[in-house]
Amino acid sequence: MLNPFFQQMINHKINSLTKKELVALSHQHQMPITEKQASEVIQVLQSEPIDVGDRTQVERLINRLQTEVDPYVSKVITQLLNQYGHLLDQL
Repeated sequence: MLNPFFQQMINHKINSLTKKELVALSHQHQMPITEKQASEVIQVLQSEPIDVGDRTQVERLINRLQTEVDPYVSKVITQLLNQYGHLLDQL
């Protein structure tokens, strides 16, 4: 079960993520993306408020990233979101 406080913190972080932060995060996890790709990802992520506890929404956004950005970037974002999910599961 997701801890509501930590889920809210993670939602806030994802919803306020900047292009620069996303590029740095992708490099930190050895899955680098370009600034252009990061801009495209941010555009998709900011299209609606994200709730990491809503798996249907997360899957829909991942599918949008596959078609609107590219499959590699979709995979990177999926892995980054899974990192958050594993963090939530441990709390």
